[in-house]
Amino acid sequence: MILSMTGYGAGIASSDSFRVTAELKSLNSKYMEVTLKLPKVYLKYEHEIRSMLGKRLGRGKVVALLNIEVLTDKVQRININRSLAKSYLKELNSIKDELNLAGDIDLSFLVNMPEVIPTDIGEENEEEWNLIRQAIELACEKLISSRKVEGEALNKDLTFHVDSIGSSLEKVVALAPKRIERVRERVEKSLDDIRDKVEVDPNRFEQELIFYLEKLDINEEIVRLGQHLKYFKEIQEAPKSNGKKLQFLSQEMGREINTIGSKANDAEIQRLVVNMKNDLEKIKEQVLNIV
Repeated sequence: MILSMTGYGAGIASSDSFRVTAELKSLNSKYMEVTLKLPKVYLKYEHEIRSMLGKRLGRGKVVALLNIEVLTDKVQRININRSLAKSYLKELNSIKDELNLAGDIDLSFLVNMPEVIPTDIGEENEEEWNLIRQAIELACEKLISSRKVEGEALNKDLTFHVDSIGSSLEKVVALAPKRIERVRERVEKSLDDIRDKVEVDPNRFEQELIFYLEKLDINEEIVRLGQHLKYFKEIQEAPKSNGKKLQFLSQEMGREINTIGSKANDAEIQRLVVNMKNDLEKIKEQVLNIV
């Protein structure tokens, strides 16, 4: 199964006291990166939230937004440091007058000043935390569902290009034996042109020719590339998405294709190598977005 790193999910959980909304947006990234956007009073839950997202989502650049509404007056929420807020306002107005600056200092600016709303507000509220966890779980499920949809499209595209490389490889296999014969004929013809001028030991010539042809042999590369293509499809169909393995395998495929191209010494095979490289570039682009 292929999962894209791109996706979106939202979850809501509520009780008589709280209503929690969690939103998750994911983009591709080499590692797991989490950006949390939540009010300061909820920073006490940051470690647990990051841990949850890491376990559920694997990889990706994830932006998480959390909003908690208090639905009853019975819940003690925040302790605003009014004295500190007034001090900030007084000092900031003084600086504004001194520098003759325009504009107003509003409430949203004040509450974001350090320690106006203290972050240390005591023990976790069990009911609140359970709702946060439920909302994040729901958001993760929906995010994963959207990743699956994106992953299906990625999988189809990957399969197309993997099959295309396989088709080109089959043509290379068919051309390879004829290519060796053509190389042998070219070498012997060149030798005939200079035979009258240079004395050639037939046995030595045959040994050198065999050595030369062995250096041009691409059978090992063909076999390895075929195995890589087979393994690539096995990873595509595996229950767990594994973009890192696909990235590594695409690099190995590139090495075999490049070696075939450098050894080919044949115009028709070179054209097929160019086609395989083009397909491989498309594959490399796509696997970067797989979990």
